[in-house]
Amino acid sequence: MLIDKTEVEYRFKKSMESYDENAHAQKMIIRHLMELLNAYSPLVCNRILEVGCGTGLLTKQLKEKYTGCELWVNDLVDAMCSKTADRCQLSPKHSVVGDIEQVTFERRFELIVSASTFQWLVHPAQTFARLAGYLYQGGQLVFSTFGKDNYKELKILTGNGLVYHSIEEMKDLLSPCFEIIHAEENHCVLEFDNPLEVLKHVKKTGVNAVNIQQNWTRGKLESFVYEYAKRFQVKGHCPLTYHPQYFICKKKIL
Repeated sequence: MLIDKTEVEYRFKKSMESYDENAHAQKMIIRHLMELLNAYSPLVCNRILEVGCGTGLLTKQLKEKYTGCELWVNDLVDAMCSKTADRCQLSPKHSVVGDIEQVTFERRFELIVSASTFQWLVHPAQTFARLAGYLYQGGQLVFSTFGKDNYKELKILTGNGLVYHSIEEMKDLLSPCFEIIHAEENHCVLEFDNPLEVLKHVKKTGVNAVNIQQNWTRGKLESFVYEYAKRFQVKGHCPLTYHPQYFICKKKIL
């Protein structure tokens, strides 16, 4: 599936007000990412960049953990960057709007963190190399993304979805510029009362790789609901699989 960043921006902008209430899996992922930061990352950082800050769920915890640090945030959506900067009382100068594959920074960072964002990268290897260039020697890139089973139910039924990488493929993309200190993956399955609730959840979090707003006739929607329930429903519940991956990476001395 080709990634249209304009469409991605539009979807996340529409989901701003509903995201926090519905981002159940993303909140779980952030909790674990913070546990990994506590286990593997420096206790003190002077300057941190968060890529894909969204509504600030991770930003708030980074600010609480790294008190006194200079925290920078980036997001594709202008309104999300502004909301997060305001929510977390950050300087507007530290809010950088734009596609992380294109924006540039004049400063270097000791730590770059990102939660549930890098699955949207069109050119991951090149972007990881660029991010390495914004780190001091020995600086860390700590992030979560998603593996091949993510939203597998939707992909099976619709044939649509992002191209996800295996954990070994991700290591290959990272290894030219980073030493991988830690990598892990797991599965989180959310349960819904019916297939329509699955679609509503995906829409309200803005992360739909499946286009649920266009080209859905009543007949197609009824067929989707029937097939989803038939193939995946267990004991009255409809599952939706998340497949998070976590990486702790240290910039190589080249």
